[in-house]
Amino acid sequence: MNYIFCLVSLLGAFLLFQVQPVIGKFILPWFGGSPGVWTTCMLFFQLVLFGGYSYAHILSRRKPLTQAWVHAALLLLAALVLPIVPGAGLKPEGAANPSWQILWLLSATVGLPYFVLSATSPLVQVWYSRVYPTRPPWRLYALSNAGSLIALLTYPFLIEPRWDVVWQAWIWSGCFALFALLMGACAVGEWRRGSAEAARRLQDAETMDALVPGPGGWHRVGWLLLPAFASLMLLATTNHVCQDVTVIPFLWVVPLALYLVTFIICFDHPRWYVRPAWALPAMLAVFVTAGLYELPWDWTPGFALELVIYFAAMFLVCMVCHGELARLKPGMSHLTEYYLLMSAGGALGGLVVSLVAPRVFTTFMEWSLGLAIGFVLVTWVAYRGLAAARGAATRKLVGTTFAVAAVVALYFIVDWEFLSFGSALERSRSFYGTLRVEAWTDGQTGDSRALYCNGTEHGRQHLDPAKRREPLTYYGRESGVGMVLQALQAKPDARVGVIGMGTATVACYAERGQTYRFYEINPDVVGMARKWFTFIDDLEARGAKYELAVGDARLSLELEPDQHFDALLLDAFSGDSVPVHLLTREAFVIYQRHLQPNGVIAVHITNQYLNLAPVVERLAREFGFLTTRQCVDPGDLPGHYQPDYLLLTKDAAFIRAHPPAPPADARPLDVPLWTDHAHNLFQILDQR
Repeated sequence: MNYIFCLVSLLGAFLLFQVQPVIGKFILPWFGGSPGVWTTCMLFFQLVLFGGYSYAHILSRRKPLTQAWVHAALLLLAALVLPIVPGAGLKPEGAANPSWQILWLLSATVGLPYFVLSATSPLVQVWYSRVYPTRPPWRLYALSNAGSLIALLTYPFLIEPRWDVVWQAWIWSGCFALFALLMGACAVGEWRRGSAEAARRLQDAETMDALVPGPGGWHRVGWLLLPAFASLMLLATTNHVCQDVTVIPFLWVVPLALYLVTFIICFDHPRWYVRPAWALPAMLAVFVTAGLYELPWDWTPGFALELVIYFAAMFLVCMVCHGELARLKPGMSHLTEYYLLMSAGGALGGLVVSLVAPRVFTTFMEWSLGLAIGFVLVTWVAYRGLAAARGAATRKLVGTTFAVAAVVALYFIVDWEFLSFGSALERSRSFYGTLRVEAWTDGQTGDSRALYCNGTEHGRQHLDPAKRREPLTYYGRESGVGMVLQALQAKPDARVGVIGMGTATVACYAERGQTYRFYEINPDVVGMARKWFTFIDDLEARGAKYELAVGDARLSLELEPDQHFDALLLDAFSGDSVPVHLLTREAFVIYQRHLQPNGVIAVHITNQYLNLAPVVERLAREFGFLTTRQCVDPGDLPGHYQPDYLLLTKDAAFIRAHPPAPPADARPLDVPLWTDHAHNLFQILDQR
């Protein structure tokens, strides 16, 4: 039985965490590739985990025979909903906030299997305690977390590169069927082994446990709030990193794996968690993270070092939270209640990040406040750890020193990064990220306004009426998109499609009789572009036609009749989170249907973290497009950047007229053709 319990704990935890990146990657293209998809998925998993722990808490108080039959029936029902492949009928429609659609889709697809898996750890530990009353089950909990960690680490390096998501879902479903058989056998075996001698030993153990004082009210508060704060730090850090880099399973898996490691360390044995040994490094990590971009010298970390710093702060704060949680472990009679409140805390943290914060804050304030609160928490824990074994005078000195250090450090944390919003003209936050409009004045460009999505500029405009038609930033006349749209200015009935509106800077090129159709997933972007920038108003004043489709561009194009575009601009990859589903074979089938025979697809591939050129070039070869890469230096033109565009067309004359001008540091890379079910952003991370 000991080996069966261990095997079921490992396999159940493995499947519990393996399904998260599988189903997350499966539905990511359906909802615009936003980091909000992953945080909403995590909210669902935490809520169902709480439901599973509640079920285990209730079931464990029933007779062994009742437990065996009820859980066996639930395992059978969960097996009947396999495989976990979402049907096409669950694809979203419309431009509404997709949070509830994601929750419904996950409930219909993986809800019941995940619920059953969620109940495994507490149930198995209760059954283990009945078979082996004298053995504490905490190492079984550490073992289940090890299974979860194995699942997460194997996904980006073993599972994702080998199989597409459909195969992943089928393989997972087969493994779940095996788990259901083992878990059913475990339940029946535990019931049959419930001999009178084992029952007597269990009663003796519970009697001894009852002699120990029960947990107090503050203990229960700790059981709830400590995992809640750790969950908040996990999700807020993941959200922050994905907004700044990209949404890939690797960046979901690493913080979640680190989060699980803290459980393994803290619950394996009390000797591994020593308060000062973890709390003091946590203080330093939070302080460094907060001041990362406010250092007194001109230095910017690469993305790899940036990730290490962010994840280190999250790991150490979670380590302190879970270490303190482990110190509050109750006796066996309160085991399922302990896990129940832990899971409730995890769900509470998920609710704050996924549902509350977007409605309360206009920035990712939960990450900022999480670091500030985390610093206070780890400082208090470090003080308690250092002062515990000292004399009264030493404790007073340590307390005074820590109080001063905490106040000074917290002042710098808050002053540097978090509560100083600057002079933004407007801010907003939605499922798709944060937006702000800022006013700028300098000696070269004069007065201008710029739109920022998260940390990336998405367009700028002169306020001087004589200059406001000049396309700035990535859209100058010397840029790749400038070449394409200037070549169309002599065609009075030209149709141009633009995926990703920003400030609508490319509307500068529109002439009388032409039509510019914009596709924008975030309604807030449309509102700010019309309110603070005049590109659309000026387009209409010149006699051109403006059209708008709000919603995911690919889904909109899939449902529309042929648009006969002379040019299609894909401008959704310059920063923040990259919507992968716009760069797959299935997406280019749709683009080609909407393109004129000699039309041009201009893909804006400027990106700080990803080498997108090989992906687009592979797609071009698949569809028979000629390509020219344009990364032209605008020289000393104020307000202009050096953008990188790949232009795809079947018009050989256009290619001859625009010979390639690639960047000097272009890196060739052989990548397979991307499809909706097989793509790997980890492969094209640019580590320069």
